[in-house]
Amino acid sequence: MGLFRYTFRRFAQLVPVLFGIVTLTFVLMHALPGDPVRLWLGTEPGQELADEMIEAHGFDRPLYEQYIDHLWRLVQGDLGQSFVYNRPVTDLIWERMEPTLVVMGLSYVVALPVAIGLGIYGAARHNEAGDHVSRFAGLAGISTPNFWLALMLIYVMTYHLGLLPASGYTSPFVNPVESATLLVMPVITLATAQTALLMRMTRSSMIEELRSEHVETARAYGIPERKIMVRHSFRNALLPLITIVGLQLSTLLGGSVIVEEIFAIPGLGRLFFDSIIDQDYSVAVGVTLFFSTLFLIGVVLTDIAYAYIDPRIKYD
Repeated sequence: MGLFRYTFRRFAQLVPVLFGIVTLTFVLMHALPGDPVRLWLGTEPGQELADEMIEAHGFDRPLYEQYIDHLWRLVQGDLGQSFVYNRPVTDLIWERMEPTLVVMGLSYVVALPVAIGLGIYGAARHNEAGDHVSRFAGLAGISTPNFWLALMLIYVMTYHLGLLPASGYTSPFVNPVESATLLVMPVITLATAQTALLMRMTRSSMIEELRSEHVETARAYGIPERKIMVRHSFRNALLPLITIVGLQLSTLLGGSVIVEEIFAIPGLGRLFFDSIIDQDYSVAVGVTLFFSTLFLIGVVLTDIAYAYIDPRIKYD
């Protein structure tokens, strides 16, 4: 019952946070210089057409009225209308959701096992040659910017070797083979930094656990080192790793904007980037709200996972 109450309370706490995010995004978008209607129609649009668009989207009303109207629509589940695409924002988000979730999900699928394996290996070979190599690889992965790695992959794999297409997206549910060739470079780009950070965290946590008193006691009783690593050290080392996995969701969401723009993936990241350029207020706020909700749910699920990983944690 304590866990249920804690879960309900944590999800209830998301409401004021999301309200603050929506407010801040709305203010920042309207603070951008320029007129979105004239930006979309051109430098010299027909005055009648411009006036129609301004009135249709409420840009002629005071800012506080636009804000109140926007909040009221959000409460009703309406994210508004895109004046660039002339379509509901909800429809645009649903259409662009799959590529973003596929790339992010595959990045986690690649990053987690590689990071955990290298982290455990580095802890088991502490201060040996293999540990030094893995630490250097981790440092290089964290230090490499996403955009630079993406461009280098395109240069090497596409223009130099001709092995992979440079850009595009095909759903894995439609054509798995073509989709795999298009997703290799975006997934590697997003997974590299995640793998490096998670590997370093796993290594540090495992080294700390292997030096703990209960592990030394297990060694004194003659328990094999492999069993100590798996049953006595790794489970305790999972807690900080789970924390980082949850928080790294924000990094993945931010990285998806860069990756989708470079590899021409029609996902939410590219939609958000285009909405900022076009000053498409409803789309920018809607995508920000979706990203924020996804991240906050990940944080809450991370907290809840603690109770299942470590039975000593109680939520009463």
